[in-house]
Amino acid sequence: MAKRFEEKGIHVLLNYEPDRTTEDDPGEIDLICAQDGQILVLEIKSTFLRRSGKDAWLHGTTTLRKAGLQLRRKVQAVENALSNNADLATALDIEQGEKPSAIRGWIVDTSIEHDHERFDGFLKVSLEEVLIALRDDRHLLNDPKGLFDATWKERSRDDITIPNKPQTLYPDGFSIFRFIEVIESEAVWDELS
Repeated sequence: MAKRFEEKGIHVLLNYEPDRTTEDDPGEIDLICAQDGQILVLEIKSTFLRRSGKDAWLHGTTTLRKAGLQLRRKVQAVENALSNNADLATALDIEQGEKPSAIRGWIVDTSIEHDHERFDGFLKVSLEEVLIALRDDRHLLNDPKGLFDATWKERSRDDITIPNKPQTLYPDGFSIFRFIEVIESEAVWDELS
């Protein structure tokens, strides 16, 4: 995922460990992304396949709830570190002491359960959604060849129409502002016209 952000010109820092304080140990931060004054602090969760509604409920009430609490400490640690850690500011291409426009924390999980719910105020999204948005691959969620309803069997190759140009999530070009909007508005899942 870090490579996908970098391909979009976003500065990425992996596995950053902010300084411990006497009050708190925020722990390792999985991924920090920055561009144009916007900072994303991502808590990545890799989870097992749940087999029941109870498992999914437990995931939300334990793992994701804990992730929200962790993320609160991590976002605060990044905000504090940006004012006094020249190496962090340089890695994210931010002037030291310059306050970013916004710092957001997201829980990015390999599961889709509890998507777009908030845990301790932080949005939970699936890894798949983030990757689809970064690659601008929403058009692949469409079924242009009739594979899902099996109508492809009834058509000849000449009857299949494939759009010349896929609809993009970024009609004015990629920007971190639009990327954030795409994720937070669930635009990946909007039906294609």
